[in-house]
Amino acid sequence: MRFLGYERPNGRAGIRNYVCIIPVTCCANELACAIADGATGSVPLLHNYGCLRLKPDNERAQRTLAGLGSNPNVAATILLDIGCGMLEPEIIAQQIATAGTRVELISVKATGGYHKAVQKGQATARSMLADAALLQRSPLPLGLLSLGVKCGGSATISSAAGHPVTGHVVDTIIDHGGTVIFSETAEIIGAEHLLSRRAASEQVRTDLLETVARFERMIVDYGVDIRGAQPTPGNILSGLTTLEEKSLGALVKTGTRALTGVLDYAERPSAHGLYLMDSPAWPSHMFLGMAAAGTQAFIFSLGGGVCGIFPSQPGTFRTPIVPTIKLTGDPTLKGEQDFFDFYVASVIEGTETRDCAAERFLQTFIAIASGKPTTQEYSAYREVLDMYASGPMM
Repeated sequence: MRFLGYERPNGRAGIRNYVCIIPVTCCANELACAIADGATGSVPLLHNYGCLRLKPDNERAQRTLAGLGSNPNVAATILLDIGCGMLEPEIIAQQIATAGTRVELISVKATGGYHKAVQKGQATARSMLADAALLQRSPLPLGLLSLGVKCGGSATISSAAGHPVTGHVVDTIIDHGGTVIFSETAEIIGAEHLLSRRAASEQVRTDLLETVARFERMIVDYGVDIRGAQPTPGNILSGLTTLEEKSLGALVKTGTRALTGVLDYAERPSAHGLYLMDSPAWPSHMFLGMAAAGTQAFIFSLGGGVCGIFPSQPGTFRTPIVPTIKLTGDPTLKGEQDFFDFYVASVIEGTETRDCAAERFLQTFIAIASGKPTTQEYSAYREVLDMYASGPMM
């Protein structure tokens, strides 16, 4: 089983072929847009990270930006620096280059001003785009794929249709030597004892339980106890009653294979397999961390809810260099099918078996990995990326 992808010199593969423009600080967002406006086809990755953060957040942000710039879907990266800031652009550029991605660092201060930086950036981006246009897709094994999975709009039907169909793709990718990352640490609480049984080693089991316990302690320290309760009104409206119930359903999307390891936020896996990334459940943070870890595609299994009636919902989760595959098993969203890449409510309606739907979704996934656009890739909607920061601002 193979897909059509872009083989990279470092042995990885992309399912898209972007030239991205990354500001080191949010103060360079306007500069990134100006360069992209003059280099059609380049993708500016605008974000909200600036100064006044402390060391742990700065280290996480630096790791995130380096990971985005070296994502397998990126053929080349332009890194923009204004000449001041908390992050170290030279180190970020070096990390991108070490990962095997072409990178150019442009500094407003070193170039001689904003307009000169725009001119240099546009010329560099056009050159990178010309080189990227010469690359062609070729048949590649599924083992070169890295996939991120998430659920949203969780409902009582989530684990009956969308999640098991997603789990089938997860198992298939892993069986072929690929990598899958899931997250939402808070939504493992109450089901961590079951997930721990799938740990590949005692160390992985310990890492998992400590990660979940640490996340829960952080919540309790803020004076909130979510265990035994349901944190979101939308989930309650969709029939869920407790966090444990939600966690049990969420695990279905991770398939059935062994848990290979636990990752820090934006950490790239060192081997193939199934990984938990320690991250909040908010899509903008979660998908950004997965993209930085090297995932080439996201699967978003949507149980239902109001967010399903908006093309780019739920949440601000569009990471432009990584396509998001949206699927739903909610029959009430039948009239909104054009917002989704896969409609699996046929299982709930009784017109299709779960196994048939799972195989059909696998073929849809391979088609998207081979270049078929997702529904969101047709949209011009963009959000500024919300960088995950957990510490205080100075």
